[in-house]
Amino acid sequence: MGVIRLNRSLLIGKGSSRVCYRHPEDEGKCVKVERHVDRSVTAEELCRYRRLQKRGISWGNLARYHGDVETDQGPGAVFDMPLDADGSVSRTLHYYLVSGEADGCKASEMAESLIELKQYLLEHAILVREIKPENMVYRRMGSGECSFVLVDGIGNNQFLPVACYVKRLARRVIGRKWATFERDLSDLYPESMLAKAILRHLS
Repeated sequence: MGVIRLNRSLLIGKGSSRVCYRHPEDEGKCVKVERHVDRSVTAEELCRYRRLQKRGISWGNLARYHGDVETDQGPGAVFDMPLDADGSVSRTLHYYLVSGEADGCKASEMAESLIELKQYLLEHAILVREIKPENMVYRRMGSGECSFVLVDGIGNNQFLPVACYVKRLARRVIGRKWATFERDLSDLYPESMLAKAILRHLS
């Protein structure tokens, strides 16, 4: 495979460390390109993804990693890109909380999908640096079927990496970070009626 050419028409969004583009040759995938020379966070994340691949986990709630590519913007990593039933890129939870555009989404269904995501992380002992509304998308697949998919943040930023190797400790870390996520829904989105409604269903 040659160098993949990326341009502004393919741009999906920019994070603190990476830029995400639609894959120009596969609408079901995206390419993440590092914004900085230091690729340590990405390298650590991809190492975690490779370990998850070896474990043969289900990818139902996590965007699957498909390997590295060369792009005209620098080295890139290819991931699944969750799409809604109409073919549009699935929106982040942050989008729904900030925009106020529920767009037919029910808080009770979102809360149920969040609980499913939490159980998924715990079942597979998938460590994350942070659980943030910006890092998960709400995939609406039609016929009322929806799910949250984690698209960023995989890794372990604990001082001691023991949890990477002991599932019981990993699940304890996940539980703490999930509690922080729920607090953030209240603290970071105080004006969001959707956040309030979701939290009522989670409690």
